[in-house]
Amino acid sequence: MLRLALKTLRYRKGGFLASLIALFVGAVVVQGCGGLLETGIRANVKAERLAAAPVVVTGSQDYPGHAVGTATEPMTERVLLDENLVDAVAKVPGVAAAVPDISVPITALAGRPADASGHGWASASLSPYKLVAGAKPTVSGEVVVDSATAKKLGLRPGQRLKASVRGIPHDFRVTGIAESRTATESALLFSDDEATRLYDRPGKIDDIGVLAAPGTNLATLTDAIGDAVAGRGAQVLHGDDRGVAEFPDAISGKQNLIPLAGAFGGLATMVAIFVVGSTVGMLMQQRRREMALLRTTGVTPGQLRRMVMAETAVIAVVAAGLSLAPGLAFGHFMYDVLVDQDLIPGVMIFSMGFIPKLVGFGATLFAALAAAFIASRRVSKVRPTEAMAEATLQTRWISPIRMILAFLFLGGASALAIVTASVMTGPIAASTAAPSAMLWAVGIALVSPGLCRWLAAALRWPVGWFTGLSGRLAMLNAYVRRVRLASAVIPIMLATGLATALIYLQTSQDDASNRIFADGLKADAVVSSQNGALPPSLVDTLSRLPQVAGASASVSSGGRLEKVLDEGKGDNDADRRVRPSRLDLQGVTASGARQTIARPVVKGDYGKLTGDSIVLPTDVLRDNDKDIGDRVRLRWGNGEATTMTVVGSFTPPRGFGYAMVPAEALLPRTTDGLLPQILVKAKPGVSTSDLKTALRKAAGDVPGLVVADRSEATAAHEQGDETGRVASFLLAAVVVGYAVIALINSLMVATAERRSEFALQRLIGSTRSQVMWMMSVEALVTALVGILLGTGVAAGALIPFGIALDGSVLPGGPGWIYPTIVGTAVALTFATILFPTWVALRARPVEATVAP
Repeated sequence: MLRLALKTLRYRKGGFLASLIALFVGAVVVQGCGGLLETGIRANVKAERLAAAPVVVTGSQDYPGHAVGTATEPMTERVLLDENLVDAVAKVPGVAAAVPDISVPITALAGRPADASGHGWASASLSPYKLVAGAKPTVSGEVVVDSATAKKLGLRPGQRLKASVRGIPHDFRVTGIAESRTATESALLFSDDEATRLYDRPGKIDDIGVLAAPGTNLATLTDAIGDAVAGRGAQVLHGDDRGVAEFPDAISGKQNLIPLAGAFGGLATMVAIFVVGSTVGMLMQQRRREMALLRTTGVTPGQLRRMVMAETAVIAVVAAGLSLAPGLAFGHFMYDVLVDQDLIPGVMIFSMGFIPKLVGFGATLFAALAAAFIASRRVSKVRPTEAMAEATLQTRWISPIRMILAFLFLGGASALAIVTASVMTGPIAASTAAPSAMLWAVGIALVSPGLCRWLAAALRWPVGWFTGLSGRLAMLNAYVRRVRLASAVIPIMLATGLATALIYLQTSQDDASNRIFADGLKADAVVSSQNGALPPSLVDTLSRLPQVAGASASVSSGGRLEKVLDEGKGDNDADRRVRPSRLDLQGVTASGARQTIARPVVKGDYGKLTGDSIVLPTDVLRDNDKDIGDRVRLRWGNGEATTMTVVGSFTPPRGFGYAMVPAEALLPRTTDGLLPQILVKAKPGVSTSDLKTALRKAAGDVPGLVVADRSEATAAHEQGDETGRVASFLLAAVVVGYAVIALINSLMVATAERRSEFALQRLIGSTRSQVMWMMSVEALVTALVGILLGTGVAAGALIPFGIALDGSVLPGGPGWIYPTIVGTAVALTFATILFPTWVALRARPVEATVAP
């Protein structure tokens, strides 16, 4: 059968190429998504400043204590280590030195915004940094600058350097220039006491760099250090994992990339299997006469299936082999796009090993063989005496397996739609709405021949009336060829439905977020900095201006509200069993909160947000059976836990819930401790321009200062959140792009197959223009049916999502998106049907009827 299969492929180059393209593109997409997923799972980051330390101890990002429920996500901020861990690590056999390391955010250098960090001189050995000029810092006010920064700023030992630490200006004397062969980040090295003072986290450090004694086995040393710090909120890293301690952004990058790559890979794999199945099934339909002839010559059903399976296996192996190098390139391309858009940090190492390639190969082979088996099954079971009668046209499409699968997919889509509309709220509803779109697409595709029959019947008379005789002939073709029409319609439905659903899911979220931001912005001006760092003291400075009614810091983070289930024997985390619930945190200033927060309190007072206090949403208070004056346990993003007093409640936008805490309590518990913006409300009668002028003057020489009015702040917010937008549009581009390739592939092959039919029409008197007009009508009907079904797919996902998001059944976002998608689908359909028709009509009718 393999020899026969190879000979068959030799004489069916068009079908071979169509299957090869579908399988090749699917393998490339699946492998690329697998590479992204492996990159996120490994989260390898090459160590630079810590390169000389073979082992690094840093804070564990896992949720501490005995949590019950779904609290498996890592902490949102960097978890710090207790300073006393240094002695515990230093006592481990094989440790030559345990060097504590801290990172101080340097937000401006020489009056210009900068992205640098400060460290103690003792940690210079971890890179290592070596002095190339001057001397090391010994007292407060002295600093050593890395050679690249010194060259850029023209610094030499003895000169003065103005630097801002978390937005607070300082003046240092440069005592030396240091150089490292591994570190690329701008760095300032202070005396150890000065670094600790600037770090301002008493008793805490970022990580511990371990220098091993000569001859020590690193694997054994890593295990020993792990035992020494077990149960103390630490993790031990070695190899490429060490870079995570140096670049904590890789933690959030991992959190972003794993679900994104999982969504990419899962949806891409489903689309690949779906498209491959559709393509192979269409090619099998075109070969019904050939298979019927084989059956009449004595070929058994099993032999026929084995021949088809062998043909498809050959194509799949060739496609998978050709996809290895492009799959790697495609994965790296998507990685570069995500890095360019700051969705993941560029320090993460792109990884694509054997497993993604194996998965891509396996998915390609499985999809091809499964599609070939299903497509050949009906033809192989036809009795030889009936084969020739059914060879020219397939009209039966219903089978028990097909209807069971349709019921399962449509049932699953309906269940997800119900869950989305009734259980989910806010942007999180997209996590169930997006998969439902794919389930709707598969379910509708399984019953598409029946739907195509009904739709073709509904369109038959209106289209025929407007288009004349050729149009009526086209509608007869569409009605009778409903199974083949369904094969042509499926790629259009897939491209239209997924493009509309995926794009409008994101634009609806953007629209809701922007609307909520504008409604909640009570302040008349927003003060920020290009480097994201303002001095906290600036809040009081601005609030004392005669033009200002109130000023409040605004800083965001995440935390968890813990419900203690079992107090145990003590107050330690190890003695508690808790059920934590995620909670976004917004840090504000009590003195200016009432003037700058648009949502009024239901109970309590924003002015009491001082110390260990919190304002919670009314539904959170109700769910936890709490009221004003009660105490709740809050786990901050950095892992610290505090008992907070409820001083107020408010009603946040549906699905966008958050809690408010004092900014002075939240800032030290964020990774960098930076104050990004200050909200300012003007006194009655003060114009916006006068307010902005006064704010700029009062802020003085803050590097990169930006003062925006309400409209400017709203516009900046609309442009600012690119993360989800880029991810969604990239996903849509990948999946829909593949569906478009399948659309072009399928329609061109399906049209080219009808050369003999076109020739017969011309022999009985039809002109080229009449045939082209007939095919134009068929293209219009094919596009209309595909768009109608695709719109149904999108509606099945978008309507429940809109209800969950803001109660609207219509998606938010630009109105031109849907017409653009529809117009593109129509243009592609016409091009891919009419071009092969034009090519087929170039041949003489007599020659075309006998052409192979």
